[in-house]
Amino acid sequence: MNRRRFIQLFGLAIPTFASLRPARAGVEATPRFVVFFETGGTINNRSTADQFGRLHPWNDWFPTSAPGEPLVLGPLHGALNAHRDRLLFLSGIDNKAEPLEHTRADLSTLTARRIEVDGKDSHATGPSIDQVLAERLSAARPVPFRSVDFVAPGPHYGEPSHRAARQPISREADPRVAFSRLFAQLHPELDPAALARLRAHQRSVLDGALGGFRALNAQLSAADRIALEAHQDRIRAVETRLDLLDRIELGPACARPDIGAAAHLPSVNDWPTEARQIVAPLLVDLMVHALTCGLTHVATMHYPDTIEPFLPLPFEALSPQTDGHALGHTALSLGDPGGEFARAWRAEMQANRQFKIGLVARLIDQLSGLEDAVGPMLDNTLILHVSEFSNAAVHDARDLPVMLAGNVDGRLRTGRHVMLSEGGRGQTVDTHTDYQSQISTHNLHTLILQAFGYADEHFGDDTSVFRGPLNLA
Repeated sequence: MNRRRFIQLFGLAIPTFASLRPARAGVEATPRFVVFFETGGTINNRSTADQFGRLHPWNDWFPTSAPGEPLVLGPLHGALNAHRDRLLFLSGIDNKAEPLEHTRADLSTLTARRIEVDGKDSHATGPSIDQVLAERLSAARPVPFRSVDFVAPGPHYGEPSHRAARQPISREADPRVAFSRLFAQLHPELDPAALARLRAHQRSVLDGALGGFRALNAQLSAADRIALEAHQDRIRAVETRLDLLDRIELGPACARPDIGAAAHLPSVNDWPTEARQIVAPLLVDLMVHALTCGLTHVATMHYPDTIEPFLPLPFEALSPQTDGHALGHTALSLGDPGGEFARAWRAEMQANRQFKIGLVARLIDQLSGLEDAVGPMLDNTLILHVSEFSNAAVHDARDLPVMLAGNVDGRLRTGRHVMLSEGGRGQTVDTHTDYQSQISTHNLHTLILQAFGYADEHFGDDTSVFRGPLNLA
């Protein structure tokens, strides 16, 4: 590879060198954070008094065991049964910053801040919890990618992850592109001597380029010097990654993933809806590999509100639906819960939600069988599964479906369901609509920060009822 081609690939493009976790005894563990954001809510009948009579009676997200009893999972979470002792279900958490329309809820669930509206556009007014952790964790231990962020193709209403106000992250939907970004320079098959020779050659190319730039600098205008300095900064960033590679070893679990299932897919814009059956599991696998190889400490997935055509579609035969959003709103017109119409709707909703939760299970299944330098990866990987609504039919952002999995050095007591709200636990209109909660996403995200060892006493804006973390005692 000549110098020009190398600089084109690695000086201007997104960095692809791996800073891998040291595999040495006694090294301090670096925790990891994963967010699975599922648009469209779940099967829940949280509502107001005037809507209650129109809705079904099902709350399929909730565990069937009472709070305080041994955890028994509900109908949506069967794929996670083997890991129920590593799960923490939290009921009674509200989005008090922006509790209504899809875009506002999407933008505020992870940021815990009000939305700024500019004409027809809405903007987040602060960073999301995942990106705050990404910045802090990568500052403590540098990695090539501050976060690895994927999106399954389909309708989305707003980006839940932001680096700062009005700074949404960029997500990748194509596993082939993600593979090239993440693993193009990962060579676990090479022995240490071969790796050293490869890195020495790469560094010699960079040294020559920088030397040439210094000679060129005197011939440039002030504006061109600024542009050249920015280019040199990008090359220096590559050098930094090469230096990091020289000081670490590949962990035994790190390997290049196989993306053969996606090799013959057309471009993203031409994908049929069935492609999610291939693409979504591959993206999960890439997340696991990125975490395993120490390429990042934070990974996120945004999954759209979709009807998956490769799943059973019993409701489609009775009432064709255009997308998952329309299917969710049909909850207001099901009629008799015991009738064929309602039962078919529930079956189709369950199948779609079970597929998405199955992706979370795929992530946990893989992490539970891997170890990093200090022990099982799941012991220091916290996973947040959340949606912007509980009941999407009425855009209800109270009692959000929140599940944590894994842990951070044992700081969370898992294997349980914690009810944080008052009232709203019965099946009559009176006992259902007396729901009230003082808990908001501000408190949830503060808890997460403190679980990672940070001293924050508040996350987000001032729309919370109180400041501080959740009390899960």
